[in-house]
Amino acid sequence: MSLSQLIELDHQWTLALNGSDSIFWDNLMYTVTNTFSWSLVILTLIIVIFKNNTLREFLLVFLFLGLMIVVADRICSGIVKPMVARWRPTQDPQLMYMVDIVRGYRGGRFGFFSGHACNTMCVAVFFSWLFRYSKITLTLIFWSLSTTFTRIYLGVHHLGDVLVGFLVGILLGTLFYFLMENIHRRWGIKRLISTHFTPTGYLVGDMETLLTIIFFNYILVTIFAMTLGLG
Repeated sequence: MSLSQLIELDHQWTLALNGSDSIFWDNLMYTVTNTFSWSLVILTLIIVIFKNNTLREFLLVFLFLGLMIVVADRICSGIVKPMVARWRPTQDPQLMYMVDIVRGYRGGRFGFFSGHACNTMCVAVFFSWLFRYSKITLTLIFWSLSTTFTRIYLGVHHLGDVLVGFLVGILLGTLFYFLMENIHRRWGIKRLISTHFTPTGYLVGDMETLLTIIFFNYILVTIFAMTLGLG
């Protein structure tokens, strides 16, 4: 398959996944795509990590998490987007009048690759390695997939932008976790081995609490979207 055929296929899939005739889905996607909607989950993550680590370990985790997000953003927005200069569907002269727009939101000029996909996936992968709890891993991956799908629905990314963003996110999340873990091992800290803890020393009860909060957050976001629809 040639590059032009691949791009055309990407356009077709993007238009197929973009938008709907539902005000509820428009409101839900617009809400889910906003990072502020996940404030409760972010706060819970901070509490869980603080509770299960020494202050030094806690600071190490968030140092590498912060570095990872900065690097991901610089690679995406600082290097690749201006270099590749691929229009977002909402900005592309060939597609912009075929794309469903929600609340006039069009995003910036360029969309390759998706920073949203990269950032959410690298965070999901980083925490999946950190916690080593299968239900958390599946939930975080679902969170990344669902929040990133909103970018296609809203027309601000092609499907290909998102898929490449996921790939880069997986690589960065894994890289930064093991860089951090290398320092952690040098400290010689031993973890408790018990059915009450994950292999990396996090309380199973705290993992279940985090799962509950994520599920509850999805409910809150859905209710908020329904409320907007009534307005």
